[in-house]
Amino acid sequence: MRNAAIALSLSLASCVSATAGTGAPLDVSGAWKLDSIAGTPILAGTNPTLNFGADGRANGNGTCNAFGAAYTREGDTFSFSQVISTRMACIRPGFTSEQVMSQEHRFLSALDGAVRASQPETNALMLTTASGEALRFERAP
Repeated sequence: MRNAAIALSLSLASCVSATAGTGAPLDVSGAWKLDSIAGTPILAGTNPTLNFGADGRANGNGTCNAFGAAYTREGDTFSFSQVISTRMACIRPGFTSEQVMSQEHRFLSALDGAVRASQPETNALMLTTASGEALRFERAP
């Protein structure tokens, strides 16, 4: 009986996707604000966001342009597809158009394919690309 209880506990524990650092299940629902890309803070005065919908759709703001995508989830891996966005060029005070658009390109390029998600803190989300580039988000208020 004791062995059956241990086996059941181990089996149930393997079904929960725990997050490194918090021990809690991975919860990406809702809105997230991009904080940094590969350890580099995002440009001041920009507001890149990512929203995960329960319907398998994601959307947000890349820096200048709105975007949308389909996503699927398998454990801690998210695969984005059908990424579409508006295509406006823009600038922000203190930055060139190239700087602003480069940030947006890096962000949206990271969402083109599979990324591994983790939550090192309760209100933080890390998405890591296959090449190892990490995007850090904070839960939006």
